[in-house]
Amino acid sequence: MAKYIGLDIGSKTIGVATSEGFLANPYKTIRFEENNFVEAINLLKEILDQEGYEKIIYGYPINMDGSIGHRVEMVELVINLLKEKLNLNDEKLVKVDERLTTRMAKAILIEANMSRKKQKVNKDQLAARLILETFLQNNN
Repeated sequence: MAKYIGLDIGSKTIGVATSEGFLANPYKTIRFEENNFVEAINLLKEILDQEGYEKIIYGYPINMDGSIGHRVEMVELVINLLKEKLNLNDEKLVKVDERLTTRMAKAILIEANMSRKKQKVNKDQLAARLILETFLQNNN
């Protein structure tokens, strides 16, 4: 069965989720110095080497009106660094519209009565899980 890695890319964190079937699971949140994407890619590479994967699914933060903003540029920069560092081709990478995933993740954590501290720790990997689940639903 295929193994997928889901990513929610931010300026200080990357949420990571994994899947080997129909369900996605939160895995980890990578934390790094703000906008230090070289450090982020090095930390992510360790996970990818350890876990293995067939495809990397990443959130593409299109604005609500469908336009592209500065967050898209940041995600594209990270993906280009990842492609360069791991010598990946476009077939290994899949972008998924991530509108509202972080907001949905926060709502789920609030509903689960998690403290603000635990919400902060878990929201990125939960957003990555939602991104990965979107991919899985659209491809099964």
